[in-house]
Formats: sequence, structure tokens, C-alpha cells
Amino acid sequence: MVDLHPHQLRQEPQPSSDHLEKTKSLICALNLVSRDLPLPPDLFNTVYSIYSSAQSDDDGTLDGAAHDGNELQEDLGIPTGGDLMTDLEDALLKQRPNCTSGFVLGESREKRYQGHILHRVHELEELPSTRGEDLQTKCLLELYGLKLAELQRKVRSEVSSEYWLYLNCASSDKQLFDWGMMTLRRPLYGVGDAFATEADDQFRKKRDAERLSRLEEEERNQIETRKRKFFAEILNAVREFQLQVQAALKRRKQRNDGIQAWHGRQRQRATRAEKLRFQALKADDQEAYMRLVKESKNERLTMLLEETNKLLVNLGAAVQRQKDVKHSDGIESLEESEADSELDPSRNESPGETPEEDADIIDSDHNDDTGDLLEGQRQYNSAIHSIQEKVTEQPSILQGGQLRSYQLEGLQWMLSLFNNNLNGILADEMGLGKTIQTISLIAYLKEKKGVCGPHLIVAPKAVLPNWINEFSTWVPENEIKAILYDGRLDERKALREQLSRDGNFDVLITHYDLIMRDKAFLKKIHWLYMIVDEGHRLKNHECALARTLVTGYQIQRRLLLTGTPIQNSLQELWSLLNFLLPHIFNSVQNFEEWFNAPFADRGDVTLTDEEQLLIIRRLHHVIRPFILRRKKDEVEKYLPGKSQVILKCDMSAWQKVYYQQVTEMGRVGLHTGSGKSKSLQNLSMQLRKCCNHPYLFVGEYNMWRREEIIRASGKFELLDRLLPKLRATDHRVLLFSQMTRLMDILEIYLQLNDYKYLRLDGSTKTEERGTLLKQFNAPDSPYFMFLLSTRAGGLGLNLQTADTVIIFDSDWNPQMDQQAEDRAHRIGQKKEVRVFVLVSVGSIEEVILERAKQKMGIDAKVIQAGLFNTTSTGQTRYVRGDNA
Repeated sequence: MVDLHPHQLRQEPQPSSDHLEKTKSLICALNLVSRDLPLPPDLFNTVYSIYSSAQSDDDGTLDGAAHDGNELQEDLGIPTGGDLMTDLEDALLKQRPNCTSGFVLGESREKRYQGHILHRVHELEELPSTRGEDLQTKCLLELYGLKLAELQRKVRSEVSSEYWLYLNCASSDKQLFDWGMMTLRRPLYGVGDAFATEADDQFRKKRDAERLSRLEEEERNQIETRKRKFFAEILNAVREFQLQVQAALKRRKQRNDGIQAWHGRQRQRATRAEKLRFQALKADDQEAYMRLVKESKNERLTMLLEETNKLLVNLGAAVQRQKDVKHSDGIESLEESEADSELDPSRNESPGETPEEDADIIDSDHNDDTGDLLEGQRQYNSAIHSIQEKVTEQPSILQGGQLRSYQLEGLQWMLSLFNNNLNGILADEMGLGKTIQTISLIAYLKEKKGVCGPHLIVAPKAVLPNWINEFSTWVPENEIKAILYDGRLDERKALREQLSRDGNFDVLITHYDLIMRDKAFLKKIHWLYMIVDEGHRLKNHECALARTLVTGYQIQRRLLLTGTPIQNSLQELWSLLNFLLPHIFNSVQNFEEWFNAPFADRGDVTLTDEEQLLIIRRLHHVIRPFILRRKKDEVEKYLPGKSQVILKCDMSAWQKVYYQQVTEMGRVGLHTGSGKSKSLQNLSMQLRKCCNHPYLFVGEYNMWRREEIIRASGKFELLDRLLPKLRATDHRVLLFSQMTRLMDILEIYLQLNDYKYLRLDGSTKTEERGTLLKQFNAPDSPYFMFLLSTRAGGLGLNLQTADTVIIFDSDWNPQMDQQAEDRAHRIGQKKEVRVFVLVSVGSIEEVILERAKQKMGIDAKVIQAGLFNTTSTGQTRYVRGDNA
């Protein structure tokens, strides 16, 4: 539709302001009268003036005016009600200027619109076709749009009607109007019908308002109904969902309870099976244990048993080959090809067997559904100690006394090793007479079997006098001739010439150093037995002593004597077994892979208690034939007990300063006034020196002041309070220290306090050591204390006349301290032995003690729990292992 500009519209006359005011007043009065309401006085006066002026124009003027609206209305005879409304309407019409009705205006406006449209259509049709294509397209679109204006108007009218019905009706499906009513046309009211039109509009508005309110009320009711229905459906759905959830939870709970009950029953069965396996393992009932393992179908245990069974089969084959060797030079004559690995099936064939046959024996466990997992154990046990010889009495040439029952058992065990061409470790606890049992073996071999030797005994230098003394005590010299090979170079040379010339001896006793120093002479002799006292000296298979003994000497049998077969790790035990039986225990890697897992202090080892016990038991089965160990509390029921007390003391201010300097700077100030300091090496040793006494760092210093030597060290201050009480109660003391320089300071302290003492360390000559022992052990000996170095005085000495042991500074190896303690706690001791361990608080010594506990734990599991004696049962071994 074409828009019309404002100048195209006809200008209509505007009414005056006075005329508008009068018209408004009349309309207001008309509204009040139509509702039967009284007119206000001011409005009444205004209407009256308008009415009077209108009457004066037609009929003349009206005299007077009333002041009160209601009174004037009655006094003047003005009509009320409908007459007044008629008069007011007439007055209102008279007030309005002559104007055209809205219908006429609409028709005129529509005619103008149509004229403009026709004019524009004519212009567009007359346009030439030579214009551009774009302009021609726009003109055609405009022309078509103008021609469709009438259709557009009709469509808009229908759309507007439908939209109005949509807005004013409750719903489309409930029609409140009759379409026939919509076609009725109200009569168009002219200017003369203005009041009727307004009244009709008001009535229509009122009716529409009522209808709308009714529709809104119905709609609200319907909305509320739908809302209530919706919420009711939601609540029903929620209740149904809750019921479904409860049912699902109930089903899930029943299912989970069933699963838990099933798993609980499975765990109970597994627990019962595990308990049964443990009981069988504790009782050492191997067949019952293997049967229970197969029933439980435990893959890890089955695999472990199968692999260890193969290991035992190979070890059994290696032991059999060892026993079959008949060469005069012993196991050293085996072929090199057999010395590679006992765990390699291709190199472990028994005589008369081919590698394929041996492999078939091993693999039979896998091919048979009821594979005999005990086959390896049976073969291993049958290969060891197969030749038994009962010993009921000691040799008659053993005249120094009567052997105890456990010592006869030890003799029988060593004789079994000899008969089966095997070697072993006599690992009795310190003080149970390993020396005497060894002498009884040598005497038995000479008396019963005619084996005179020669035998080689290698021992620490400190115990050589003890060996000579024991030989002279127990065996007459004309029966067994024992020679001590020691002394200066010229003395040893003369002794070598005598031995080469005469060769009349049965036993040669020497120490470790001469074994290596005089190897050229000693290796020429074909030794029957090599007996190594304190055999843990060979714990490192690569040390010079071990290499010398293995490669440089011709030996048929080997026997180790030690009270501490394990000191630090399982590898040390393997080193001893490798020295004894190098063709059986020749792979330390395989040995540790199989048996070191329960003792490895690592987080990646995840073995169950049963698996650890099984591996430890298998380790015990492997090494039990080669180790015999008895403890004092097992064989000596009346031996007094031993108790250990750890005495902790603070360091002095001087010690703390030195300790801090060593920790932070690696040097100490000498306090000589020159500002010099001393650089140090091996800080661990320097820290231990700080804990012992600061005098260890100074050179020229006056140490002969009693108060100062005590106050300078916390340990000396504690010792100064302890020793007077011990002497007053008739105790005798063995004091062990790692440092000979500290022993010098202790000597000064003992002299200042008038304590009688003896001293033995590594520098003490061999001939003097026996004299010192006799002086201290003599009846009514005046010596209150024996100062000993842990390494030299802790091995092989009998000092049971003392009943108190003081460990001044602990060794990194706890077995060295154990050896030192057992110098007093041994057969012949009549008093309870007390051991005092001095430890400085907050120092490296506490770390040493903690490491010692870990190392003793390995010994407890492997050696103590194994109960490598001839009387223990599987149950007692388990109890000992469980306690460990």
C-alpha cells in the first residue's frame, strides 16, 4: 500500500480551548447522571451555565442561577433522570462543532490511497523496457505487489480476526462465538448518536470484561486442573519409581548378599585349607602338604614347589656325583665341565645317566597330573647321609674326660659326612665344645678307621694356644701328634725342615696369615682334613684366604667350625657352602633368587606368610644335611642365663662439638691455640671415635688427670659409676672395644683408679696369649678386668671365670659382639652373665644397633629357626621360626 504524505491530507479545523473545557464538563456530568449519581456543585454550575446559554440561544435567556445544585434543580424545575440525560446530550451535541464522521473520513482516505495506487500502477506500466535488468526486475516486483494489494488486505483482515479469536477465546476447540454474529454489522452512528455509541461501547466493554474474566477464570481452573493432574501423575510416577528402585535395591542386596556369602564360604574354605597346609607344614608332613596344595589348586604354591623340586633334583644329582668321587685329591679333581652349574640339567647327569634321561625325570612333574612334588626332596635326601654309622662311645684314646651326649651326636654327624664323602659346618653355639668334638673326630678316624691324616687346622692366631692346650689335655701325644706351626721366620724355617725330614705328625695347627704366607710349603702336603676354626672368616668367597685354600691346597675333606654361620646376609652362608661343596653350591645368583626373597627388605617382594615359610623350609631342607647347630639352652639345661642391657648416655660438650664438626665439615678443631684443624677420612669411623672419647683426636696431651679423663666422655662417666659397684659385688669384667687407641686411654683410666687388669689385642704375641688366659682364669686371680679387642679377643677364648661383659663400642657385625659375649657365657660358667652395651644418644651408634637387629633377623630365620640338630621336629622348628 502506498504511504500518503501529511500535506496530502485535508486540514481539519481545531476546536477552541473553551469549547474543549465545556465538552469535558458535559461528558463528566453525563457519566455521573447515567449512573444515578448527584452532580458536584461546581460541575453543576458549569453544566447549568452551558445549558442556560444553549436555552437562551433557542428560547431566550433563563433568569437567575442557583447555588446549591440539588435545590436549584428542584426549584427551577430542571428535569431529572432520563430527561436530564437527554438535555445534557443535546447540550453536548450543540457544543461540538460541525465535523465529518469517521466513516466519511475513512472512505475519503481510502479513495486517496486507491488513487495513488492507480497512478503508480500506470507509471510502472508506462516505463520503457530499455532500462537495466535489475531496475526492470524491481519495477515488476513493485507492480505485482500493488496489483495484489486488495488480496493482501483481505488476508490481513482474516488473519487479524483469527488472531483476535485466539487471544479472547478459552481454547480453539471450545468456540464461544457464533461466526454468524461476526458478520453482523452494527449501525454506524453519526455525530448525532455519539452518546448512544459511547453507552453501547461501555456496555460492550463491560460485557467483554465479564466474558474475559469468565474465560480467564475458566482458563485458570483448567490450568489448575491440568497442574493438579500433572503433579498427581508426577507423584504417581515418583511412587512407582521409588517402588521400582526399592525392588531393584532389594534384588541387588539379595544378589550382593549371595555373592558375599559365596565369597565368605570360599574364604572360609581357603582359610581352612591354608590352616591345614600350615599345620602340615609345621608338622613337616611333606606328603600331606603336597596333597593339600594340589587340592587347593594354588598356582603360585604349585609353581614354587615345582621349581624348587627341580632345584632339589639337580642338587641331589650334584651331591651324588660328589659322593662318587674317589680321587685322592678330593673334589678338586672333578672335571671343569661339571663345575659350571648344578642348576643346569645338561651338566648334572649322574653316572650312567644321559642328559635326556635327567631332563625326563625333571619334566615328569609337569606331565603327570598327580606329579610327585616330593621327588626332588626324596632324591636329595637319599643322596645325603646314605651311609650311617652309629657312635655309642667315645674313642678310647680320648682320655681327657667324658664327652657329653650332644658331643657324641656331633661326632656321629661328622663321621656320617666323612663316610658319605661330604663336607659340612659344625655351627654349635659358642661355648659348646666344637674344639673337643673336632679332636674326637680325629681320634675316632685314627682309632676306628686307621686314618691318621695328616690334618690341617686353621684358626685365628689368638686361639692357637687353646687348640694346643686342648690336644694336650684330651689326647696323649704318643697317640696323636699335634704341631703348632707359628713363630718367627727362622723358627718356621727350622720347623719346615723338620717336617720335611721326619714327616711324623698327625695334625698341623696354624693361623690364617701363615696359610697364605707359607703356601709354597704347605700346599705340597696332601691333607686329609682341613678344619677351619671360626669359619665365618670365609664369608666372602672372593677373599684372599678363600681363594688360597680353594686353589692352592690339596684337600680331601673340609670342615668349618663357627658359631655364627650368617653374620650379615644370606650370601655369606652360600660362601661357606661354596667353599665346602663348590660343585653343589656354585651359583650364588640362583641361590639368592630362590632363597633370599623372604629376607629381602624391599617393597617389591610380595610373598605371603605361607610362601615365606615354604621357601625358608626348603632352604632348611637344602642346608640341613651340611650344618649341625645346637644352642646352649637346648643341650645345657643348667647353664646360667645371659641378659643384655643397653645403657644409653649423653655425649659431653667436647664430644658434641667434635661430632658436629665431623658431620658438617669433615674435620675437627684441635684447640691447640694455633687455630689449626685436622682433616679426616672415613667419616663413619670418625663419628664412632667422637662417641668414644675426644682424646682419640688429640696428639700430645696430658691424659693423667682423673676428673678430666672422665668428664671428657659420657661413656667414661657412666663407666666410672658402674665399675665400683661391680668390683664391690665381686664381679669380674670383660671389656671389649674396637679401637686399640681407646684401650690405651682405658688403661690410663684403670691405672688412675687402681683397677688390676690384663690386656689382649691383635698385637699380643701368640705365646703371651695363653699366659694371659691362665693368669685371668687362675683361682683367686687378682685381676678385676680383662681388656680385649673385639676382633682378637672375641674368638675362641675361654674366659668363663668372668661374669660381666661390657661392649664399649658395638661392631657393625652383630655376630662379632655375640662372639665376644660368649667368651664368658659358655660351659663352665656358674653365674648369670650380664652384658652391658654402651650407646651414645643421638649418634651413629644407634644406627649401628638398628642395623644389627636387621642382620640378626636373617640369622633368626635361617639358622635359629632351622634347628639344625638331631632331635628337633618340624613343629619345634616352626615354633622357633614363628618366634623369629
